Amino acid sequence: MGIISWWYGRGLQGQIGRIRDRLTATAGYFSIGQLLSTLFAPFRQISAGSVNGPVGAQLRAFFDKTISRFIGAIVRSFTILAGLIVMAVQVLVEAIVLVIWVVLPLFPIAGLILFVIGWVPRWI
Repeated sequence: MGIISWWYGRGLQGQIGRIRDRLTATAGYFSIGQLLSTLFAPFRQISAGSVNGPVGAQLRAFFDKTISRFIGAIVRSFTILAGLIVMAVQVLVEAIVLVIWVVLPLFPIAGLILFVIGWVPRWI
C-alpha cells in the first residue's frame, strides 16, 4: 500500500514538478519572455547610434534604425513562434506521460483480471 500512496502522492507531485521544470527550461532556451520584451528593439545594429549631424545623416540613421527594428521583429517573431510550437508539442507529450503515470499501476490488475476470465488476444 505504501508504493501506491507514494505513486499517487509524492511521485505524482514530483512528476508534475519535472514537467513544469522541463517547460520552463524550454521557454528559457528560446528566451520567449526576453524576445517579447525586446520585440521592436533594433536588431544587431552597429553604427546607427544617435547622430548629431546634417539632416541627411540623421534621416539615414532613422531609416537604418527602422529597418533594423523591422528585421528584428521578424526574426524574433519566428523564434517566438518556433518556441511556442515546440512547447505545444512538449505539452502534448508531457500530458501523455502524465496519463501513463496515472494509469500504469492499474495494468497488472487489468492483466490479472483478463487472465482469470480467460481472455486471450486474437493474434495468439
